[in-house]
Amino acid sequence: MTNEQKERITAFRYQGYGYSKIAGALSVSVNTVKSYCRRNGLDSDTLNNSVACKQCGKPITIKEKYKVRQFCSDKCRTLCWNSHKGQSRKKTIYQFVCEKCGASFESHGNKNRKYCSHDCYIAARFGKGRGGNE
Repeated sequence: MTNEQKERITAFRYQGYGYSKIAGALSVSVNTVKSYCRRNGLDSDTLNNSVACKQCGKPITIKEKYKVRQFCSDKCRTLCWNSHKGQSRKKTIYQFVCEKCGASFESHGNKNRKYCSHDCYIAARFGKGRGGNE
């Protein structure tokens, strides 16, 4: 088996492909793919307990009772964030007019917002002096 085939098997396994599909794509026997995967920690038990780093693709082992990590290191995390600065995952943008001051503002993902800021909310609810007197 060539190094290119080994790399492709690894990539296919992390994408969720099974042994038979990988064997068919690379024209290798299923048992060859199985034994390579078992020797290199790519069997289903290991893959179910790990995820791939979003930046470099290196496997990250999932620890029980911990949040699933997206990056293998701080270096990969900062590289990914810096390379995707312009691409944000903001939700739907809604346009509103503040009920207190009349200023127009945008809300990301919250279609029930009434005020442009916390200050306007407090002023509308309690009055300017917080004593209820305006």
